[in-house]
Amino acid sequence: MTSPPNRPIRLGVTGTDTGIGKTVVSCALAARARQLGLRVAAMKPIESGVVEHRVPERGLSSDADRLRAACGSTLPMSVVRPYVLEEPLAPMIAAARTGVQIDIAVLDAALALVEQDADVVLVEGAGGLLVPIDLRVSYLDLFARWQLPLLLVAGNKLGVLNHVLLTVRAAETAGVPVRAIVLTSLSDRDATVAETTNFDALVTLLPHYTILRFPWVDRPDDLDILAAAAEGGGLDVLLSPSSP
Repeated sequence: MTSPPNRPIRLGVTGTDTGIGKTVVSCALAARARQLGLRVAAMKPIESGVVEHRVPERGLSSDADRLRAACGSTLPMSVVRPYVLEEPLAPMIAAARTGVQIDIAVLDAALALVEQDADVVLVEGAGGLLVPIDLRVSYLDLFARWQLPLLLVAGNKLGVLNHVLLTVRAAETAGVPVRAIVLTSLSDRDATVAETTNFDALVTLLPHYTILRFPWVDRPDDLDILAAAAEGGGLDVLLSPSSP
């Protein structure tokens, strides 16, 4: 059992794109942290593409549901996910199309509740780092406001080198540290040349950053499998109280 840190380990989870495994990696890290005896809490400040009243026939209905389950959280969904929008669009657009005004103060208050009694706090964004929340605020601005180091999840595919470098550059310019980059496998098929070379290329291009690999998981709601994948991918380094 890992001794709880003196102050919470806080991470803003962002991605190089949508659909590249942010929630899977977040849930895996949460499941692994719980195995190590740490208290974990997570939030998805704004989630779009969710119909709240639709009950799925099986499984969990949204990313926020998965995060809450992985943390073993009893926090209400109104805290874990303060804003839910039906259309699968950037928050700025989805909110405007339904007349919703996103209040950053509401998000601040939710984060304060999420952080209570937690050793590890994960805040998952939507899509990429510069996805707009409104005309003035992007997820980068939100993570900077909350002083959250970034866990950058990058889908291992052609083009990821450019996407990672652009994201890191944007974070550096804003003074937001990148705690680690996690390169995720997006399928279990044979890897392309790009997929077999991307990891080593990132290590060469970004020698001062922690770069990790996360395997393809075909049962993303199995917390034991996710925790094992996190451990095997070296994600334990993110759960060390001494980590910068």
